[in-house]
Amino acid sequence: MNVRTSQAVDMEPIDVILVEDEPATQDHLTQVLQSTPALRLLGVASTVQDAYSLLFMTQPKVALIDLGLPDSSGIDIIRWLSKNKPETEPLVITTFGDEDHVVRSLEAGATGYLLKDYSNEELIGHIVEVANGGSPISPLIARQLLFRMQSSLAAETGSPPDKTTRKTQPNAVSITDRELKVIQQVARGFTAQEIAAQMGISTHTVSTHVKRIYKKLHVHSRSEAVYEASLLGLLDL
Repeated sequence: MNVRTSQAVDMEPIDVILVEDEPATQDHLTQVLQSTPALRLLGVASTVQDAYSLLFMTQPKVALIDLGLPDSSGIDIIRWLSKNKPETEPLVITTFGDEDHVVRSLEAGATGYLLKDYSNEELIGHIVEVANGGSPISPLIARQLLFRMQSSLAAETGSPPDKTTRKTQPNAVSITDRELKVIQQVARGFTAQEIAAQMGISTHTVSTHVKRIYKKLHVHSRSEAVYEASLLGLLDL
Protein backbone atom coordinates (compact mmCIF):
# COMPACT_ATOMS: atom_id res chain seq x y z
CA MET A 1 0.00 0.00 0.00
CA ASN A 2 1.23 3.52 -0.71
CA VAL A 3 -0.21 6.87 0.29
CA ARG A 4 0.24 10.04 -1.68
CA THR A 5 -0.34 13.66 -0.67
CA SER A 6 -1.07 16.27 -3.34
CA GLN A 7 -0.82 20.04 -3.31
CA ALA A 8 -4.06 21.98 -3.42
CA VAL A 9 -5.08 23.34 -6.81
CA ASP A 10 -7.39 26.15 -7.85
CA MET A 11 -10.35 23.83 -8.23
CA GLU A 12 -10.65 21.30 -5.46
CA PRO A 13 -10.06 17.90 -7.06
CA ILE A 14 -12.04 14.78 -6.28
CA ASP A 15 -10.25 12.60 -3.73
CA VAL A 16 -9.95 9.00 -4.91
CA ILE A 17 -8.41 5.76 -3.69
CA LEU A 18 -7.70 2.71 -5.85
CA VAL A 19 -8.02 -0.91 -4.74
CA GLU A 20 -6.53 -3.15 -7.43
CA ASP A 21 -4.14 -6.09 -7.11
CA GLU A 22 -3.16 -6.81 -10.74
CA PRO A 23 0.19 -4.98 -11.18
CA ALA A 24 -0.21 -3.86 -14.79
CA THR A 25 -3.78 -2.65 -14.24
CA GLN A 26 -2.79 -0.95 -11.00
CA ASP A 27 0.08 0.89 -12.70
CA HIS A 28 -2.11 1.96 -15.60
CA LEU A 29 -4.96 3.22 -13.41
CA THR A 30 -2.54 4.96 -11.07
CA GLN A 31 -1.04 6.82 -14.02
CA VAL A 32 -4.47 7.82 -15.32
CA LEU A 33 -5.64 9.06 -11.93
CA GLN A 34 -2.44 10.94 -11.13
CA SER A 35 -2.37 12.67 -14.52
CA THR A 36 -5.94 14.01 -14.25
CA PRO A 37 -6.16 17.49 -12.65
CA ALA A 38 -9.80 16.93 -11.66
CA LEU A 39 -8.80 13.95 -9.49
CA ARG A 40 -6.46 13.49 -6.54
CA LEU A 41 -5.22 9.97 -5.87
CA LEU A 42 -4.84 9.57 -2.10
CA GLY A 43 -3.48 6.04 -2.16
CA VAL A 44 -3.43 2.59 -3.68
CA ALA A 45 -4.14 -0.78 -2.03
CA SER A 46 -3.82 -4.28 -3.44
CA THR A 47 -5.61 -6.25 -0.70
CA VAL A 48 -8.73 -5.84 1.42
CA GLN A 49 -6.67 -5.38 4.59
CA ASP A 50 -4.50 -2.70 2.93
CA ALA A 51 -7.68 -0.99 1.79
CA TYR A 52 -8.98 -0.85 5.36
CA SER A 53 -5.67 0.66 6.54
CA LEU A 54 -5.79 3.21 3.72
CA LEU A 55 -9.37 4.15 4.51
CA PHE A 56 -8.50 4.76 8.17
CA MET A 57 -5.93 7.35 7.03
CA THR A 58 -7.86 9.07 4.24
CA GLN A 59 -11.27 10.53 3.44
CA PRO A 60 -11.87 9.78 -0.24
CA LYS A 61 -14.96 10.87 -2.11
CA VAL A 62 -14.73 7.89 -4.48
CA ALA A 63 -13.22 4.43 -3.94
CA LEU A 64 -12.41 2.48 -7.12
CA ILE A 65 -12.67 -1.15 -6.09
CA ASP A 66 -11.76 -4.35 -7.91
CA LEU A 67 -13.66 -7.41 -6.69
CA GLY A 68 -11.11 -10.18 -7.20
CA LEU A 69 -8.57 -9.46 -4.45
CA PRO A 70 -6.09 -12.00 -3.05
CA ASP A 71 -7.28 -12.01 0.58
CA SER A 72 -11.04 -11.57 0.10
CA SER A 73 -13.65 -9.96 -2.14
CA GLY A 74 -13.87 -6.26 -2.83
CA ILE A 75 -17.52 -6.60 -1.82
CA ASP A 76 -16.30 -6.72 1.80
CA ILE A 77 -14.81 -3.25 1.32
CA ILE A 78 -18.06 -1.95 -0.17
CA ARG A 79 -20.02 -3.34 2.77
CA TRP A 80 -17.53 -1.78 5.22
CA LEU A 81 -17.78 1.60 3.51
CA SER A 82 -21.58 1.55 3.61
CA LYS A 83 -21.44 1.03 7.36
CA ASN A 84 -18.43 3.13 8.36
CA LYS A 85 -17.91 5.75 5.65
CA PRO A 86 -21.20 6.34 3.82
CA GLU A 87 -19.82 9.61 2.44
CA THR A 88 -17.39 7.60 0.27
CA GLU A 89 -18.87 6.37 -3.01
CA PRO A 90 -17.80 2.80 -3.92
CA LEU A 91 -17.34 2.37 -7.67
CA VAL A 92 -16.68 -1.20 -8.82
CA ILE A 93 -14.20 -1.73 -11.65
CA THR A 94 -13.96 -5.41 -12.51
CA THR A 95 -13.94 -8.17 -15.10
CA PHE A 96 -16.77 -9.98 -13.30
CA GLY A 97 -20.00 -9.41 -15.22
CA ASP A 98 -22.01 -12.31 -13.82
CA GLU A 99 -25.29 -11.72 -12.01
CA ASP A 100 -24.05 -12.92 -8.62
CA HIS A 101 -21.20 -10.41 -8.40
CA VAL A 102 -23.33 -7.58 -9.75
CA VAL A 103 -26.26 -8.13 -7.40
CA ARG A 104 -24.07 -8.72 -4.33
CA SER A 105 -22.07 -5.56 -5.05
CA LEU A 106 -25.14 -3.38 -5.47
CA GLU A 107 -26.81 -4.87 -2.41
CA ALA A 108 -23.65 -4.17 -0.41
CA GLY A 109 -23.88 -0.51 -1.41
CA ALA A 110 -21.89 -0.02 -4.62
CA THR A 111 -22.79 3.28 -6.29
CA GLY A 112 -21.71 2.11 -9.73
CA TYR A 113 -20.53 -1.03 -11.53
CA LEU A 114 -18.11 -0.89 -14.45
CA LEU A 115 -16.57 -3.65 -16.49
CA LYS A 116 -12.95 -3.16 -17.48
CA ASP A 117 -13.72 -2.23 -21.06
CA TYR A 118 -13.76 1.53 -20.67
CA SER A 119 -11.40 4.13 -22.11
CA ASN A 120 -9.37 6.42 -19.85
CA GLU A 121 -11.67 9.31 -20.68
CA GLU A 122 -14.77 7.26 -19.88
CA LEU A 123 -13.34 6.17 -16.54
CA ILE A 124 -12.55 9.75 -15.55
CA GLY A 125 -16.05 10.78 -16.58
CA HIS A 126 -17.59 7.97 -14.52
CA ILE A 127 -15.60 8.99 -11.43
CA VAL A 128 -16.77 12.58 -11.78
CA GLU A 129 -20.31 11.32 -12.35
CA VAL A 130 -20.22 9.27 -9.13
CA ALA A 131 -18.81 12.21 -7.15
CA ASN A 132 -21.69 14.36 -8.45
CA GLY A 133 -24.36 11.90 -7.36
CA GLY A 134 -24.62 9.67 -10.42
CA SER A 135 -24.60 5.87 -10.62
CA PRO A 136 -22.70 4.73 -13.73
CA ILE A 137 -23.29 1.15 -14.78
CA SER A 138 -21.83 -0.55 -17.84
CA PRO A 139 -24.54 -0.97 -20.52
CA LEU A 140 -24.20 -4.76 -20.49
CA ILE A 141 -24.77 -4.81 -16.72
CA ALA A 142 -27.73 -2.41 -16.94
CA ARG A 143 -29.43 -4.61 -19.53
CA GLN A 144 -28.73 -7.69 -17.42
CA LEU A 145 -30.29 -6.08 -14.34
CA LEU A 146 -33.29 -4.90 -16.33
CA PHE A 147 -33.85 -8.41 -17.70
CA ARG A 148 -33.52 -9.85 -14.18
CA MET A 149 -36.08 -7.41 -12.77
CA GLN A 150 -38.51 -8.03 -15.59
CA SER A 151 -38.11 -11.80 -15.23
CA SER A 152 -38.70 -11.60 -11.47
CA LEU A 153 -41.83 -9.54 -11.98
CA ALA A 154 -43.10 -11.92 -14.63
CA ALA A 155 -42.51 -14.87 -12.30
CA GLU A 156 -44.43 -13.17 -9.49
CA THR A 157 -47.41 -12.13 -11.61
CA GLY A 158 -47.43 -15.01 -14.05
CA SER A 159 -47.17 -12.61 -16.99
CA PRO A 160 -44.84 -9.90 -18.31
CA PRO A 161 -45.34 -6.34 -16.99
CA ASP A 162 -48.31 -4.71 -18.69
CA LYS A 163 -46.79 -1.48 -19.93
CA THR A 164 -49.94 -0.36 -21.71
CA THR A 165 -51.80 0.02 -18.42
CA ARG A 166 -49.09 2.31 -17.06
CA LYS A 167 -48.53 4.61 -20.03
CA THR A 168 -51.04 7.06 -18.61
CA GLN A 169 -48.82 7.59 -15.55
CA PRO A 170 -45.87 9.66 -16.88
CA ASN A 171 -47.80 12.89 -16.31
CA ALA A 172 -48.30 11.81 -12.70
CA VAL A 173 -44.54 11.99 -12.14
CA SER A 174 -44.15 15.18 -14.22
CA ILE A 175 -41.36 13.98 -16.49
CA THR A 176 -40.21 16.84 -18.71
CA ASP A 177 -39.29 16.39 -22.37
CA ARG A 178 -35.59 16.85 -21.53
CA GLU A 179 -35.76 14.31 -18.69
CA LEU A 180 -37.59 11.88 -20.95
CA LYS A 181 -34.85 12.18 -23.57
CA VAL A 182 -32.18 11.63 -20.92
CA ILE A 183 -33.74 8.49 -19.43
CA GLN A 184 -34.28 7.05 -22.90
CA GLN A 185 -30.61 7.58 -23.72
CA VAL A 186 -29.57 6.15 -20.36
CA ALA A 187 -31.62 3.03 -21.12
CA ARG A 188 -29.75 2.67 -24.41
CA GLY A 189 -26.46 2.54 -22.48
CA PHE A 190 -25.07 5.99 -23.35
CA THR A 191 -22.74 7.69 -20.86
CA ALA A 192 -23.39 11.14 -19.41
CA GLN A 193 -20.74 12.57 -21.74
CA GLU A 194 -22.36 10.99 -24.80
CA ILE A 195 -25.82 12.18 -23.78
CA ALA A 196 -24.48 15.69 -23.22
CA ALA A 197 -22.92 15.73 -26.68
CA GLN A 198 -26.09 14.42 -28.34
CA MET A 199 -28.35 16.92 -26.58
CA GLY A 200 -25.99 19.89 -26.73
CA ILE A 201 -25.89 20.36 -22.97
CA SER A 202 -23.23 20.00 -20.28
CA THR A 203 -22.53 16.80 -18.36
CA HIS A 204 -23.49 18.70 -15.21
CA THR A 205 -26.93 19.38 -16.70
CA VAL A 206 -27.27 15.71 -17.61
CA SER A 207 -26.42 14.76 -14.01
CA THR A 208 -29.02 17.26 -12.77
CA HIS A 209 -31.67 15.71 -15.00
CA VAL A 210 -30.71 12.23 -13.78
CA LYS A 211 -31.01 13.30 -10.13
CA ARG A 212 -34.46 14.77 -10.80
CA ILE A 213 -35.54 11.59 -12.56
CA TYR A 214 -34.38 9.53 -9.56
CA LYS A 215 -36.43 11.73 -7.24
CA LYS A 216 -39.55 11.63 -9.41
CA LEU A 217 -39.39 7.87 -9.92
CA HIS A 218 -38.44 7.25 -6.28
CA VAL A 219 -35.32 5.28 -7.18
CA HIS A 220 -31.65 5.40 -6.21
CA SER A 221 -29.76 3.93 -9.13
CA ARG A 222 -29.58 3.97 -12.90
CA SER A 223 -30.82 0.40 -13.24
CA GLU A 224 -33.85 1.12 -11.02
CA ALA A 225 -34.63 4.25 -13.02
CA VAL A 226 -34.51 2.33 -16.30
CA TYR A 227 -36.72 -0.38 -14.84
CA GLU A 228 -39.35 2.07 -13.55
CA ALA A 229 -39.26 4.05 -16.79
CA SER A 230 -39.83 0.81 -18.70
CA LEU A 231 -42.84 -0.06 -16.57
CA LEU A 232 -44.27 3.43 -17.08
CA GLY A 233 -43.92 3.07 -20.82
CA LEU A 234 -41.50 5.98 -21.03
CA LEU A 235 -39.01 4.00 -23.08
CA ASP A 236 -41.63 3.18 -25.71
CA LEU A 237 -42.59 6.79 -26.47
